This record gives sequence, C-alpha cells and structure tokens, in this order.
Amino acid sequence: MESKGRRTQRLAAPAEASTSQAAPEATEPVRADKPTEEAAAPVDVVVQRISPPLPAPVPARTPATLPSAELRRDIFDVIAEWHAALARGVESISDESASFARHSIDATARMAIRMLGVRTWADVVAINSSFARTSFDHWLDSTAKVSELGVKLAVESSKPFVAKFGQAWSGTRLGR
Repeated sequence: MESKGRRTQRLAAPAEASTSQAAPEATEPVRADKPTEEAAAPVDVVVQRISPPLPAPVPARTPATLPSAELRRDIFDVIAEWHAALARGVESISDESASFARHSIDATARMAIRMLGVRTWADVVAINSSFARTSFDHWLDSTAKVSELGVKLAVESSKPFVAKFGQAWSGTRLGR
C-alpha cells in the first residue's frame, strides 16, 4: 500500500565495480611489543644562522637640508593666508546659497497665498507663470553670483602661494 505517490526503485551498483577492487593482501598483524623494522638513521641537517636584517640607513639631516626657521615661518604664513581667504570665500558662497533658499521659500509662500484667492482658471495660469518666471530669474541670478564667487575664491586663495613662488622664482637666475 503506497501512501504518497509512486516511489521509484533505487538502482543497484554494477557488479563489476565490487570485483574490480583488489582485495588487501593478508599481512601479519603488527604487535606493539615487537619492533617492526630498524629505525632509519637520522639525516644530517645543516643549520646556518641568518643575521637579522639591518634597518634602512636614515639620511643625516644636515643644517643645509633642514629648512630654516624663516622659511618655516614663511610657509606657515602662506598657509594661514590661504586658509583665511578660503574661509572668506566659502562664507560668501554659503551666504549666497542661504539667500537663494530664503528667497525661494518666500516666493513659494507668496504663490501659495495667492493661489488661495483664485477664482478662475486664468488666475491659476497667471499666478503659476508669474511664479515660474520670478523663480527662474532668481535662480539664474543666484547661480551667476555663486559662479563669480567661486572664481573669486579660486583667485584669492591662490594669491598667497603665487606670491611666495613668485618671490622664490624671481630670486633665482636662469643662467647660473
């Protein structure tokens, strides 16, 4: 009586496979108290000591290779000027971005208030087109202003480095 569906019969392994294996040769059992064979002679191993690796030579810092205190101070001053110019530029860009956001929120609020008083479809179109025009004009003005501020930021932040390199280059002679 089959309970759930038909079951297939399992195939038996081929008869040749079991006869093809060679039977293990009968050997005499190994006894623990009886030594099996003579122990092989130990192999002579030659151990050679390796010295630890030497650290890489550190170049000696001579006074000629060390930057002078004046040069270090100059570099610090250049970096400080660059940082101040960068901070001023980023601040002006963030002020312009905040101004754009404030204007956009204000224009959207005014448009929403005007939409509450709409009576005809023509009023909706007029309010929407006015909103789109003023928003686009303000967006265009703001992006132009941010672009100008970005160029000004690049110029002002590079001035300290250009001035320092200009001094270094003007002090050297090409025909040495």
